[in-house]
Amino acid sequence: MLGKLFGNADKEQMVKAKQEFEAAINAKDDSRETRSMKLRMGLRCRAVLDKTFIEGAERTAEHAEASMLAVANDEEKPKAPSPRAFQSIKSVNGEILAYLPLEYAEEIFKVGAAFQLEEASPEQAIELCQAVADKISEALDLDQPFEALGFLKEQLAEEDGDEADQDDDNGANK
Repeated sequence: MLGKLFGNADKEQMVKAKQEFEAAINAKDDSRETRSMKLRMGLRCRAVLDKTFIEGAERTAEHAEASMLAVANDEEKPKAPSPRAFQSIKSVNGEILAYLPLEYAEEIFKVGAAFQLEEASPEQAIELCQAVADKISEALDLDQPFEALGFLKEQLAEEDGDEADQDDDNGANK
């Protein structure tokens, strides 16, 4: 019985998350409430986008390892991973379930997979994910698109800073 209750609660949260996304997309007035709702949805989409990218990379790595083991053991390869339209994210009100249409989630998941398999550089991954973020931002009619993969941009900036520090050190040692 408890399993059914939790299952229904999850379904209710999914329905609510999807309805909130659709309400934000379909809202046409320019009231303060509507702008706030759209901005809040943009922040949720950014969190889901980032989590979907990470999930694409992680699940691709797991799949590659499982596939190699299957081949080594002369077994059938496991089914390739696929994205989810719903992600649990942190909000000011605690953990919530957020929705991103599967068409966007699939694009982001594929970029995460390509990044993991080194088929896409960090810069390419950021560019591709930002293009999806721009589409979502446009659909939400946001004044400015939200930033995709900010964590990866920060990591690249730190690495660039470390390389510049090393170059400065090397120059001082000559």
